[in-house]
Amino acid sequence: MITAVVVHYGPVEPTVDLTRRIDGYADEIVVVANDGRARPAGLPSTVDWMVADRNLGYGSAFTLAVRGRASDAYLLLNTDIELPYAAYRRCLDVLLSTSDTGIVAPVLRYSDGTLQSGAARLSRWRRAPLVLVEPGPAPVECEWVTGAVMFIRREVVETVGMDGSFFLGGEDADLCVRARRAGWRVVCCGDAAAVHHRSQVITGPRWTYYSIRNRVWLARANFGPVSAILSWLGSVLALPRLAVGDAVRRGNFSVSRLGVLALAHAWIRKPARAEGPRADEPLAGRVIRW
Repeated sequence: MITAVVVHYGPVEPTVDLTRRIDGYADEIVVVANDGRARPAGLPSTVDWMVADRNLGYGSAFTLAVRGRASDAYLLLNTDIELPYAAYRRCLDVLLSTSDTGIVAPVLRYSDGTLQSGAARLSRWRRAPLVLVEPGPAPVECEWVTGAVMFIRREVVETVGMDGSFFLGGEDADLCVRARRAGWRVVCCGDAAAVHHRSQVITGPRWTYYSIRNRVWLARANFGPVSAILSWLGSVLALPRLAVGDAVRRGNFSVSRLGVLALAHAWIRKPARAEGPRADEPLAGRVIRW
């Protein structure tokens, strides 16, 4: 049995369109509405619509969706993914072909064919996520794959688990790092491709905050304080570029202010995996007013 999980937030049309496209792929589809929205019209009758009691972020929404289920594998999806059935079938076959393959993802491209995420790895010292790695024309083992579209074996979900404390971004790399340490293979299918349409929900100034903060959290949780400090310093050095971008393109300093906020919050205590996200998330909403 295969369960597809879609984490919803914001406009409902992409979620409805996605569930219609993948209806019939998996045995069941579960949508978690992080924005508290009631079930919309137009969903296939097979979709289980769950309303979260607050915005749980990405990882904890997935954990909520799979709680109490016993599927052989789970498919985690962003709402802005276009996954052809052939790619779905190929990734699932690779996942279930060997007993030690724990996580599989297709190569992810933008609508113009350019690479968005492939056989991703982490940099040597800062352990920063590097996604622009072409996997080639076949399945290849790698350090991590994007959680925008990710196939996860049940045993990985049950024994390793997604860390929802990241809230948005970093939980995919963290899961893969911990799964590999537990003996599972992580694979990117270069012969299966999905399309990622740029979502307004996970881009913009808020993404700057979470990408900076969570890179430090990821490094500190998995590789120790030295990597975390190097990651933090790398983001400090990037602040002038963010400020220039604000001044030239946006006419305000929302991105660079969130960058400063992220650097400050990078050293607050990261909740344990079992705790899920902080009660005051999304912290990116706390933009300092100058």
